[in-house]
Amino acid sequence: MVNFMTKTKIITLMCCLPDLASVNIKDRLLELESWTKSELPPVEKMKEGLLKYPVTSSVLYTEDKGKELSNLFTEVYELKKGDILLRMISIDGRIIFQDYLDKRLEELGFGSDLIVFLSKHKSQSETKALTAHVSGNYTDADYGGLPYALPVPAPLAMKKLILVMDRLNNETGLGYDVTFEVTHHGPTELETPSLFVEIGSTEKEWVDQKPGVIVAKSVLSLADPDNVNTFDTDANTDTNESNERLAQESKLLENNTIAVAFGGGHYGDRQTVSLFRTRLAFGHMFPKYQLETITEELILKAFEKTGASIAFFDKKSMRGPDRRRITEILEKNNIPILNDKESVAEYGVGFNLREKENGNDEESD
Repeated sequence: MVNFMTKTKIITLMCCLPDLASVNIKDRLLELESWTKSELPPVEKMKEGLLKYPVTSSVLYTEDKGKELSNLFTEVYELKKGDILLRMISIDGRIIFQDYLDKRLEELGFGSDLIVFLSKHKSQSETKALTAHVSGNYTDADYGGLPYALPVPAPLAMKKLILVMDRLNNETGLGYDVTFEVTHHGPTELETPSLFVEIGSTEKEWVDQKPGVIVAKSVLSLADPDNVNTFDTDANTDTNESNERLAQESKLLENNTIAVAFGGGHYGDRQTVSLFRTRLAFGHMFPKYQLETITEELILKAFEKTGASIAFFDKKSMRGPDRRRITEILEKNNIPILNDKESVAEYGVGFNLREKENGNDEESD
């Protein structure tokens, strides 16, 4: 039984109008289901909410020529799927600056149990990728949010998104990387669980409908009970193979233990691999290049916000001094530590979906 949505009744999907990938995902969502367009709140009431709960910044980056944005909602669509209401809101503002968004939503009668930010991903490597991550700042707040601040993540919803995006990516032969990203950028001031789901990494991918459809279907899957696949599989996909994959996804989502991760690069490679072979789900993730500076206070805040009970170490990637210092902090606070191999021994499900995709069912360390 997949139980991560039992307390989730309203999912808010945030579309950023200046973001091409965000608009692409929104448009694909509208094509896939029969949404109902809802009435916008009064402009004055939206402005009052922004005064009471202000965004971090109302100005776009210099690449957008410093254009002023209103940060007002421009469209609201709703879709009921079983017991869950999906509400998609378009906003004239950058989503990384939307601190206190959950408070503004409540003020406008749009309270939510989960917020999913639809976004583009940009990287120097220009790798084609579908990613999911939690926002938050380990140090300064150069890209939204407050310094040394972390929001409440949504580990199980994020895990399901990765699993479904990976399946659809394989079924369609799209050939994108499907991966976590570590905690980064704003917003940080959110008490409602939230996550980012993204298309990367250039304008060509941001506007491409194929990855847009995959992300849209994956987002809609958050409202499906027990991991039921409500979409037709690719014509070239064997039905038995597809059913087996769905059953394995359900097994990976059962009775998960939540972890905070330490080590690895920006894409949390070992955390991503672990997701496909264990009953672990990850909240905040600290990459190896931030371990030297993160404080005990921030580490404990990550566990508190995540609701995590264990720490996951990408041990090989961590510098000795960083590993020893963080280990001391965790042991002092009675937080168990597992490395990659130990996590498989304790939380493994007996298969690795990523290796099955490559034609190899054997486990790896």
